[in-house]
Formats: sequence, C-alpha cells, structure tokens
Amino acid sequence: MTVNERRKHPRFKTNDPISYVCIDNNGNRIKEGKGKAVNVSKGGILIETRDAFNWQDILLLGMDLKDKSVSVKGRVVYSNTDDSGMVQTGIEFLETGEIILTEEMTIEPWKCPDCGQTNDGLSDHCIRCGYTEEGFIEVQRKSATDSIENTRKQQKKLILTYLIATLVIIVVGTFLYLIGVLPGFD
Repeated sequence: MTVNERRKHPRFKTNDPISYVCIDNNGNRIKEGKGKAVNVSKGGILIETRDAFNWQDILLLGMDLKDKSVSVKGRVVYSNTDDSGMVQTGIEFLETGEIILTEEMTIEPWKCPDCGQTNDGLSDHCIRCGYTEEGFIEVQRKSATDSIENTRKQQKKLILTYLIATLVIIVVGTFLYLIGVLPGFD
C-alpha cells in the first residue's frame, strides 16, 4: 500500500509563507518562528521550517492567503530534517471547522478527458499526457468552487436554524413562565 492510498484527502502543492507558535499543554509559548507551507489537504499541512518539533507538539499556524488571514491549530504527526538542514513537519489539523486555506487548495482532483489520469485541483495540465484545455480545467475549478460555496451556505443555514430554534424555545419558555404554566427557579 502506498502513502497516497492511505490519505483521506488529496494534497495540493503550495509555497505560502506561514508563521507558527508551538505551545505546551498549559498554552505557554515554547517557540515561534516562520516557514513555508509545502502542501496542504483538508486534514493537514506539511510545513518547512528551521525548527524541529516533537511528535504531538501543538502548533498554532498563521497564514496570509489571498487577502485574508487564516489561523489553524494542529498537532505534529512527524518531523524530519532533510539534507539541506530544513525541517519538514507534518501537521494534522485539530480545529478545521470552517477553515479552508484557499479555494484552490480545496478543489478536488480532476480527471483528464483524454487519458483518464486523476490530477490535483491546482494543475493546469494533465501530469500524464499534458492535456491543457483551459476551458475544461476552469469548468472543473468553477464546479469545485461552487460546491464549496454551496457547502458553506448549507452550514450557515443550519447555524441560523439552530439559533432561531433556540430563540423560539427561550421566548416560549419565558411566555409560559410569565403566564404561570412553568414554575419559577427561586
């Protein structure tokens, strides 16, 4: 079994600068610095820094991507030093929630219409046959972006529904208390 087969989410190459703060179990800063993101998926990120980290260290990552700042909390799952002395650290996201690092990074892989090769969502050509029909690739990106936007809208509707239901319960409970149907909590 290859590493790619075990991954839950496809990884996308990037070269975005990051800042990090490593914290202990009490939330105290152990170290901080800067580096770059090497690749990212919905479940985690690979960063490159000068600092080494221990397994299970907690990192707070900050990135400025496309005119927006993104912060994410993650746990170190591995950290290896390469031949150049830089440290490659794999981080599993702990708090993803609504965080989507960039629209491009969340685009699902596309299948080449010529050869059937699966390509990552950032590629502008097929890695097997070199297919470069921009119209097709843009349609794939737009489709993925629309899917992400629909998911966000559904999440917002669900949150709004919960808020409305909570308010209705509070209002009805208050009304029932005021007319004497519910006992007081004195």
